[in-house]
Amino acid sequence: MGQTDKRALIAEGLAAGDDDAALHGRLVAAGISAASAKYEIDRLGKDPMAAMLRRQAARMAKQGWLLANQERLAREAEGGFALDTHDRPDPASFYRHHYEANRPAKLTGLIDHWPALARWSLDHFASVAGDAVVEAQVERERDPDYELAKDEHRRRVRFGELIDWLRKDEASNDIYLTAYNSGTNAAALAPLWDDMAPIALLDPRPRDGFFWLGPKGTLTPWHHDLTNNLLVQVIGRKRVRLAPPWAFARMKNSRHCFSDWGNEPLPTGEGDADTPPVLETIIGPGEAIFLPVGWWHQVEALDLSASVSFTSFRRPNNHVEDYASYGEIA
Repeated sequence: MGQTDKRALIAEGLAAGDDDAALHGRLVAAGISAASAKYEIDRLGKDPMAAMLRRQAARMAKQGWLLANQERLAREAEGGFALDTHDRPDPASFYRHHYEANRPAKLTGLIDHWPALARWSLDHFASVAGDAVVEAQVERERDPDYELAKDEHRRRVRFGELIDWLRKDEASNDIYLTAYNSGTNAAALAPLWDDMAPIALLDPRPRDGFFWLGPKGTLTPWHHDLTNNLLVQVIGRKRVRLAPPWAFARMKNSRHCFSDWGNEPLPTGEGDADTPPVLETIIGPGEAIFLPVGWWHQVEALDLSASVSFTSFRRPNNHVEDYASYGEIA
């Protein structure tokens, strides 16, 4: 075994929290002689990098203990690990028991007063903004990393052309007008804001939201957001799967805020040693889901779907600025 491979083994062992005996066993199991393994371990006693790795491993173990306790508390809660549903929630109760507690919820009755519930259709979109030029994510199906490589899939298209394509009612994940395109689309789709109204849970900021439109089959892979989000469904249905932040190790996070599970439809339930616990719900027209910052989620359109998402809560919600300082995963 080469020196590089030997050092990699040692680094893996230190990062995993191996004591000297466990590290010795790791090296011997990899084919290193007992004498050579002892020599390498004896050298570590004078290596400041090894000492730092061990301190960091101890800190990570402590964090793991804290997350395990959060899981235990969630499972021991009345009703167990479950997704609450509230109709016309009182803002004070919502903020106390969900926003501030970092706990998701399905919400109904929030937009019963929206004209959009009756007005929105492909015909309505075409009549009020069909000539506008919008931006969408396209050619997603050819790229397994379409969500991570969003900039490469941005295209401008006349809104009416996109609507004509959607009229085919074909299942596809190839084209999707998303929140990421809102920088261009906020002005282009401004007439649609006349069909909306303030939501009691949010700050009454005018025209402050993100429009989503796509066919049945659009799929946002497993990821967590860097803000708290309210996803409101207006046309069609979406299936939302969620996994808690305390299942971080089982979410296989190796890049930015995305999970290596990708589009895997992880089964609903308590999970096991390898898979996270997963909650699942379907939101239909007039329904919404609160997605707390750090909660993993996957969203699939079950029909032609139009949604609006909001981040304008009554609390500071800019968790992006200090994200990198806590060790953003590349």
